Amino acid sequence: MSAEESSQQNRQRQVLAKVAQLLISRRLTAPALFVLESTKPLSFLASQALIFFQPFVQTFLPAKDYEVFAAAIEDRDNIEWMMQQLEAAEERPGGWWRASATDEKDS
Repeated sequence: MSAEESSQQNRQRQVLAKVAQLLISRRLTAPALFVLESTKPLSFLASQALIFFQPFVQTFLPAKDYEVFAAAIEDRDNIEWMMQQLEAAEERPGGWWRASATDEKDS
């Protein structure tokens, strides 16, 4: 893996982590896991659908991050990584509500 590919993957993982945290804080972990698992075989089509929905989703995610997210979803390894992040949040002591309660205190 070249330095440029490594940098791109790191950026994708940062954005995926941001999206995962957003889903966890909104208590959407289970539906997100369901969608990610069901779209894994169609990851390229899912990324293309994300481009179609870009105007709607930009209310939650800045345009630059959204473009990186759409590109990241094309790679099944990234989908698997994001699912692992969401599952790890579910397994933490206190579950998903612990992360959202911490977020609310910080606000």
